[in-house]
Amino acid sequence: MAVKIMKAVTITGDVIASSRLRPLQRKKLQNRIDQFAQSFAKQYPDLQLQQYRGDSLQATLTKSRIHAMNIALQLQCFLIAEQYHIRLSIGVGEINFQGKDVITSDGTAFQVSGPLIDELKKRNELIAVTGTDNAFAAEWQAHSESLNFVLQRLSPAQAEALYLHLQNMKQEDIAKALKISQPSVHQRLQAAGAQVFTTIIKRFESTVSLL
Repeated sequence: MAVKIMKAVTITGDVIASSRLRPLQRKKLQNRIDQFAQSFAKQYPDLQLQQYRGDSLQATLTKSRIHAMNIALQLQCFLIAEQYHIRLSIGVGEINFQGKDVITSDGTAFQVSGPLIDELKKRNELIAVTGTDNAFAAEWQAHSESLNFVLQRLSPAQAEALYLHLQNMKQEDIAKALKISQPSVHQRLQAAGAQVFTTIIKRFESTVSLL
């Protein structure tokens, strides 16, 4: 079904080394991604996320597109905490055709996000951001390198704390949720480079809102 052109952000994902996962591990992964999507459904009603081929996913945001970076980084942390790794490419553009589901829709947001996931595989990186605006794409190539540096060094324990931090939870509440001390939470967030994540999320929100 064709629709009017909408500004959108598309997130394309590909689980790393999925062929090595045992059937139970693969099932757990699919359940975790479903759980993640459901947890955001009320907060972002326009979020559409679909898994396909068992190890890939695609998601779109329209009205809430400025929050795509926050969602993508939470997904990264959520899965790293579970000892899975996923590549995510974020494409900023438009949707000009909406099919029955996410993977049959089309537009520039899909067209820039899809090929980028292949580039991530070649470079052995975890995340990249691009768009149809050349200045935006150039800036976010630099930010993507910063994100890869910190994401590739996250431990599951650090990712677990960072996942809750990105939901704006206070350190005291994170400590209760993880059953550790507040100083331990602080140490994990410091080691994870939490400030890098929050700064880049804010920059994404401000730049995308202008496009």
